[in-house]
Amino acid sequence: MSGRVIKCNLSQKSIGNVIKELKAYQNSLCDKNEVFLKRLCELGIPVIDENIMLAQGDSDRNHNTYIKINRFGNYAQATLVCEGSGLLFIEFGAGISYNTPAGTSPHPKGEEFGYTIGSYGQGKGKNESWVYVADSGEWVRSYGTEATMPVYKASVEIMQNIRRIAKEVFSA
Repeated sequence: MSGRVIKCNLSQKSIGNVIKELKAYQNSLCDKNEVFLKRLCELGIPVIDENIMLAQGDSDRNHNTYIKINRFGNYAQATLVCEGSGLLFIEFGAGISYNTPAGTSPHPKGEEFGYTIGSYGQGKGKNESWVYVADSGEWVRSYGTEATMPVYKASVEIMQNIRRIAKEVFSA
């Protein structure tokens, strides 16, 4: 990206025009920043959706993924939000049937965050399977859930494309 050049004469009218141009340029940068953030978040949505649907196991795959953008004057903040009751199980895994051995984590951040296989609840995830009573009152045998890491993989996708998206948005 090359710098923008604004020329002026040393007259009140010319300096006033430069001030207007600078304010317009500042506003365009704020608008482009918001577009940049939105485009980055948009990269993550299909990655999240795909990896949630790929997860094997018992966890609820119903989820809601959306982008929340807040603008505070010259500052914009975008958040990629994914909500769902089974999301933590799908992200970090539950049970040994689909994942690494108990006490470890298939997720690169699992041990750091304290989400290791078999550590949740009563430690039943260390077993090949376990039984629980569902909300419906039925007994269910669970084999856990595979860690497909939808949010982690979305963050990797976003990081790998930051420069490309920045060039596309800010060069226009």
